[in-house]
Amino acid sequence: MSDLKLAIILGSTRPGRNGEAVANWVLAKAKERANADYELIDLLDYPLPHLDEAVPASRGAYAGEHTKAWSAEIKEFRAIEHLRAISSELQLAHVRQQLSFSLLTDFENFSVFKPSAIHDSAASVLFGQLESWAGALKSVRS
Repeated sequence: MSDLKLAIILGSTRPGRNGEAVANWVLAKAKERANADYELIDLLDYPLPHLDEAVPASRGAYAGEHTKAWSAEIKEFRAIEHLRAISSELQLAHVRQQLSFSLLTDFENFSVFKPSAIHDSAASVLFGQLESWAGALKSVRS
């Protein structure tokens, strides 16, 4: 197994969410690869109130136990999100490839995740780009 450790973050916490099926599909595709160790992190497991810390997160001086638990879990990863402009402003490295699913074409009855086979190749490109960046930035993070 590789020494690269990458997180897939399930960001939706709402009841009846479709994101869990998508995240599990992405994790299964990632686990087929040998270049990195992928882990699924579900925000539902970390009940974080919105903006309840007095000090900005960039300082890492957390007061709440819930924030400390989240920080301990996430500190091993370099996260990427779809808001590329924000990622760039925060000086996060991000990849160009993305996975975009549609409720119309990738979900049966808008609830059962059944991704089209076209997403397999897109996922492979995404993982390749992500592993390349993570490997290149590993020495910068230590």
